[in-house]
Amino acid sequence: MKRKILAAVLAVGIIGSLTACTMEESTRDTQRKESVEKFDGRTAPDVSGDAEYENYIAAQELYDDPASIIWCTVFPPSDAAPIFTVAVKGKLTSSSVSFYPGQSPKHYSDGSTVLLENQSVDGMFHGSPPPYRFGFTPGGQYVDFFNLPTFCTTALNDFQRASLSVSIDTDADAVTKQAEEKLAAGDPAAAQGLIDGLGK
Repeated sequence: MKRKILAAVLAVGIIGSLTACTMEESTRDTQRKESVEKFDGRTAPDVSGDAEYENYIAAQELYDDPASIIWCTVFPPSDAAPIFTVAVKGKLTSSSVSFYPGQSPKHYSDGSTVLLENQSVDGMFHGSPPPYRFGFTPGGQYVDFFNLPTFCTTALNDFQRASLSVSIDTDADAVTKQAEEKLAAGDPAAAQGLIDGLGK
């Protein structure tokens, strides 16, 4: 008897799943047809969304690898100030990231609720400071990019401002790969040495 009941439940589940898929496809097809009719025969693209998904997955894999290296180039607001580039391991982290929530609700007997600021990890109250992004070089040097336009990429690039140019070594990609391998092997000093060698 139990086997019959189980089989019946499985059958209902399969039918339900197929019905849901059919309804979803039917609704999608109907919307596309309505769009074609509404916009004088212009057909909406039948996209799968894989590009967005693949980009998301690739970004998370990069962020999750502490041995990866990204190059962050800073563009100071003054044209007279030089453009400079910093190697950052892993990723840049937002100052708003925390182990603890910044606010907690407090409920009163009259039914009202207010949000109160929580103490931070250091036991202090920080209010609402302007956000910034920070990171660490392969050698462990702390860097932050407060109020500075920043461009970050996994490949070192050339930039030019007026007559000022930032030149790079043609072997930058190979050196970056070697530095990432040193980081993965637990040797940040060697990784930083390779990075520093690019500027010599």
